[in-house]
Amino acid sequence: MQPGPRRRPSTASRTLAGAIVAATLAIGAASGLTVMQMRRSAWEQVGRVSQNLLEAVEHMVDRNIELYDLSLQAVVEGLHGPEIDGIAPGLRQAVLFDRAATAKGLGAILALDAQGQAFADSTAIVPRRLRFPDADFFQIHKEREDVGLYIGKPLRMTPGGRWVIPLSRRLAYADGAFAGVVVGTIDIGYFNALFGRLSLGDRTRIAFFRESGELLVRSPMMEEAIGKDLTAAPHFRRFFEHRAGRFVATGYTEAVEGLFSYSRIGPHPLVAVVVVPTQAIADLWWPRALVIAVLVAFLCAGMIGLTLVLQRELERRARAEERALAANRDLARLAQTDGLTGLTNRRHFDETFARMREEAARSGTRLSLVLLDADRFKRYNDTYGHLAGDEVLRAVARVLQRQVRQPAETACRIGGEEFAVLLPGSSGPAAVARAERIRRAVARLRIPHVGNEGGIVTVSLGVAEVAGGETGGQVFSAADAALYEAKRQGRDRVVMRPGREAGARVA
Repeated sequence: MQPGPRRRPSTASRTLAGAIVAATLAIGAASGLTVMQMRRSAWEQVGRVSQNLLEAVEHMVDRNIELYDLSLQAVVEGLHGPEIDGIAPGLRQAVLFDRAATAKGLGAILALDAQGQAFADSTAIVPRRLRFPDADFFQIHKEREDVGLYIGKPLRMTPGGRWVIPLSRRLAYADGAFAGVVVGTIDIGYFNALFGRLSLGDRTRIAFFRESGELLVRSPMMEEAIGKDLTAAPHFRRFFEHRAGRFVATGYTEAVEGLFSYSRIGPHPLVAVVVVPTQAIADLWWPRALVIAVLVAFLCAGMIGLTLVLQRELERRARAEERALAANRDLARLAQTDGLTGLTNRRHFDETFARMREEAARSGTRLSLVLLDADRFKRYNDTYGHLAGDEVLRAVARVLQRQVRQPAETACRIGGEEFAVLLPGSSGPAAVARAERIRRAVARLRIPHVGNEGGIVTVSLGVAEVAGGETGGQVFSAADAALYEAKRQGRDRVVMRPGREAGARVA
């Protein structure tokens, strides 16, 4: 069996599907906007907190350097005074070094001569045997007079091997010649402890480095990274595009992508950085976004599933309605169709005749009625049997179907062997001509009928044109009277209603 054509979805089904698609898209768009807003809020929140943390780091480092530098300046000024040379060593140490050098995290302050040898020590009346002739801070002061406070590369001090940051100032003779260096240190572990209390979490990194690229402090502590040259990092130059800023890049000491927030530290050649891994930022919004996505997916899936169920139900109902309408149409057609001949029946004839008569009266057009039946049909049935009689009726019906082909014209079987033809727009003579063609067409069939004149099946026809003021029954009676007049005159002929036109006969 060949499959039938696919049925197009009903309007209600298409409307429902469109509404659900629109609702799903709206929910998806709203959810997407919500997720994007959550992501943006998380990044903004981390950015604000990083900026606040960066400001705290900048203030902390700048303040410690400033305070320690005051102690260095006091030592430089004290060594320039001529009266310092004549006092006792203990008193000389107390005058040169204040108690700031003993604060937590701050190392000893040393005064170095022009050969880098310590000749004054804040921790001992007799200076320790310490020499720094090759240190970068010693060389820079030796070569230049305008350096001021210099923050050197990190050093590993003994005993203990602690990492420290040297801060130094130049000593000069009265004529400006290089006389040595005053140098103090700040313990890197001290900064790490301070930064640890400021951290945003285990994955947050806080650091500061020299503008020349050497990493000074990194929290959490990573000893192998101290002093590392950061200039090889692809993003290093971005730290100097502005005084402060923010960007996303992959770390150099750890290959982890993060949000870098940076700022210069006061007037010093230092840059402070706070790094928050992007994964840590994602952890702030992604779990909630995932929950929203799952809920929206379930909601949309439920809506789509419900839509499919409703669509199937609508389609089922639509098909049922169509079947019911088709059945009603079939019933209506069957109720108006003659089962034997396939022509419309007497009921349809009565309805159509009444409607055509009203339209003719309203519009002033003509309408004619033709009645016909088979001659000596009872004798034919008696001779050939009722099955043969039924075949004669079907043959007459086929003639009418061929002869009555205009859309407004109607051919009906009104009972037994009697048929009717309605010809709107036809006058009496025109209807007689049409009836004559029908009579001849039936005669040309040459159906044998030994009991009839001529030995073949023939029909007699009566014609009546509807006159003004006549009822349908009057017109039908006039056509029926003309039909019986045709039979009385010898059958196989057409007769117009009495008083209208003479009958026409073809032998």
